Amino acid sequence: MNSTEPESPGTVLSTTKIYPPLLAGALVLGTLVLHFILPEERTVGWYQVIGLLVVAAGVGVSCFAAAIFQARETTRNPYGEPTAFVAQAPYSWTRNPMYLGVATALFGLAIFFSSIAMLLAPAVFYAVIDRMVIPREEETLERLFGNDYVAYKNRVRRWI
Repeated sequence: MNSTEPESPGTVLSTTKIYPPLLAGALVLGTLVLHFILPEERTVGWYQVIGLLVVAAGVGVSCFAAAIFQARETTRNPYGEPTAFVAQAPYSWTRNPMYLGVATALFGLAIFFSSIAMLLAPAVFYAVIDRMVIPREEETLERLFGNDYVAYKNRVRRWI
């Protein structure tokens, strides 16, 4: 880049590598600390069962989607080069079931702990993944799979 040219606003963000599992783990730890620091009433209740069911659903969707990639022998690394274009369920109803599953599991943990502070985790995860990770993946998929991916992208929503 020429030193006289202004840096585009997205340059730093587009070169920053964010690994979704590490982001999710850091968000869980950070919001769990907030949860225990902030004064809240702590009781055991029905919401914990619901929270665990939501966590299980999120982990299940994410693992199932990852297993499909494994079976098709394509990368799950958001910075890798995919070798296959996957459009079977759950990819037929969301383009990002692994990320949706992680966000759902984070939401389930907030329900389980009945924690307003822990609601930050799925919100921040969604924002970071949606703005910093998925656009780069979409560029790669469009470059590699062309019109097939563009048609898929127009047919299937990014999240839900």
